[in-house]
Amino acid sequence: MLNKLSVQEKKLLSYVGLFLVSLLVLWVFFAPDRGLLSLYKTKKEIQSLQAENSKLAEKNRELQAEIDRLHNDPEYLEEKARKEYGMLKENEVLYIFKKK
Repeated sequence: MLNKLSVQEKKLLSYVGLFLVSLLVLWVFFAPDRGLLSLYKTKKEIQSLQAENSKLAEKNRELQAEIDRLHNDPEYLEEKARKEYGMLKENEVLYIFKKK
């Protein structure tokens, strides 16, 4: 059948084929929620979320360690109460001197 086509028809057919292939390539790259560009953005977002997740997990471990110390270490609890809340022991007096 291709032998029966004229040169102009073959040229037109090749242009149409090239156009369709170009559209297909563009669709592969830029298709909404399916293209390679979207895939790249999604992978970057996943990496970012995984890094944030790791930081939060580390912070969670630190907080859990502090909770354990507050429950099980009376000296640490006393130190924390004195520094953060200004608490005093019984019969203890705190003097605050103002600078001139």
